[in-house]
Order: sequence, then C-alpha cells, then structure tokens
Amino acid sequence: MPEDWPQNRAFPFFDCVNISALHGAWQFSAARIANLKRHLADYSLPKEIACVAVSGSLARMEAHAGSDIDLMVVVDDRKTTVSNQRALQIFADVWDSLAGDESIQPLKAPKPGGVFSQCALWSTLVNPAAKGIVNEDMTSYGQRMQLLLDAQPIFQHSCFETLQADLLSWYAENRIQQLFHEAGPFHWLWQEVHRYWRSIRARACWLHAEEACKSLEVNVKLRSSRLLLITGFLLAIDAAHMAADSLDDAVLQLLNSLRQTPMERTVLALNSDERAERLLVAYQTAWDFIRRISVNDCMVPDEILAALHELRDLTRDVASNGGASWFL
Repeated sequence: MPEDWPQNRAFPFFDCVNISALHGAWQFSAARIANLKRHLADYSLPKEIACVAVSGSLARMEAHAGSDIDLMVVVDDRKTTVSNQRALQIFADVWDSLAGDESIQPLKAPKPGGVFSQCALWSTLVNPAAKGIVNEDMTSYGQRMQLLLDAQPIFQHSCFETLQADLLSWYAENRIQQLFHEAGPFHWLWQEVHRYWRSIRARACWLHAEEACKSLEVNVKLRSSRLLLITGFLLAIDAAHMAADSLDDAVLQLLNSLRQTPMERTVLALNSDERAERLLVAYQTAWDFIRRISVNDCMVPDEILAALHELRDLTRDVASNGGASWFL
C-alpha cells in the first residue's frame, strides 16, 4: 500500500505511453492541492474545524483548469455543541478566504443543497442512531460516502485519518456477518455503496434533462469517473475482507486502501498490463471529451461510446475475477 496520499506521489502509470493527458491532470491536481494547503496553513481558520479535505476530480488527481473545487469542511462537535448558524458561518468563512487567493482561481462556490454546500459535523457522521436508517439526512449520507470514496486531506491530515477510521469503524459489523456468513465486516458498507451508486445513476437520467450538453456531460461522467469511483471502492472492500483476520484488521486494511485513487485501485486489480493500458486509454478518452465539451455537444460520438463500453467491460471483468457479486 502507498505510504502517502496521491497529492504527494508521482503519477503512477508511467509504463503506459498513451496517457499524457492524465499525467498532466495528475500534475495539475497536485499543484492546485499544494496551493490550497498553503492557503489554509496561512489562514486563521475557525477553531471548530477538525479537518478540511478535497473530493471529486481534484482528489482523484484528474482535475483540469475548468474543474470545480469540491471542498469538505469537517467540524468537530464531539465534545462541544456547534449550532447550525455557527456551522454556516464557518463554511462561509472558509470560502470567503479562498475567494481572495488568485493562485486557486477560477473558483466556483458550491450550489446550495448539495454534499459540498455545508460543513460536515463529525458527531452526525458517526451517530449510532443513524445506522441503517434509509431516510437519514441525505447530505450527511452523501458526505460520509465522499469522505471515504475519494477524499484527500488538505488541512489537519492526522485528524482526517482519524475521521476516516471512525467512519469505517462505524460501518464495520461482525454479529450479523458471523450469523449469516457474510463476506466480511463491511457487508453493510458494501450495500451502502451500492445504494449510493444506484442513487447517482438514477439521478443522472433526469439531471439537466432540458439541457442537452449538461445532461450529456453528467452521463459520460457517470459511465467513466463515477463508475471507477464505485468499482475501486468495492474492490477495496473485497480486498480487505480477503486479507483481514479480525474486525480491527479489516478497518486498517481498508483505511490503507484509501491512500489510493479509485483509478489506482481498479488498475491494480486488473493484474494485466495490457488490460490496464486499455482501461487507462479508454478513461483518458472519456476524460478529454468531458474537458472539451461545449454547449453545441448533444450527441455521444462513436469514439466516446466505444471508450465507455471498454470501461464497462473491463470493470465487469475485474469484478468477475475477484469473485464479487457485482453492481453493473
């Protein structure tokens, strides 16, 4: 397992000669994360902030100049009550501070109501009463998923690692696992990730339905970056189940896997240089189309359809080889 976060590592796929665009995206992402870290280190952040992380394309090391910055601001309310009004002010303070830094522009604030539009509250993320509650607050559920699926810390790294460990321990379960011989202690988390995938897949059918270009972008992302986001995490769960001897060991195994990007997790599971290169080339084709998409694009070019089919087939292949009961 890697000893450091992707932001501090070199591009891992040098052996594949046909993916210079993804190499450039990795370098761009590392530079932008470094600027964000430098800014937050110099700024006097509110004392209630436990940690700050990036998610989305930036955390996956796939960002470009037009990418959003998906920021996760986590407030530590485990011992001190933080009012909703105070949490809103903390969130506004962080974004106001970023707006004045030219090194991270252009900067688009998150849309209201989404996962990245408000602080995440530590005690809410690991609230025992929320376990298994399907209709829990959807923002908290989405924040929990994103903090595990692809997030990287940019402020208070050790605190972020503690948070991820708390989240995995919250999900880990061995009573039902042992009674019914489930695959491992993350059988419930495995179901929750499926639920998240089904939710974003259903939403993609209807999001921006009246805007052909935006709908096209969302659905290409669904079949490329989102597909590997979920694939990589489910593969990490399977690997933790196979390698771990105890519940605590499984938590540690999966925690270590979170130091890899979704792309790294998926490529490593292919166990074939030829298939790895096919996946990376197909992924870059979809990534580059999304980067260049314009308001005039309303159809999917044949080249992009072929790339998406390649990604789908390869993820099915790696799932079958791993013996997973799959989600496609």
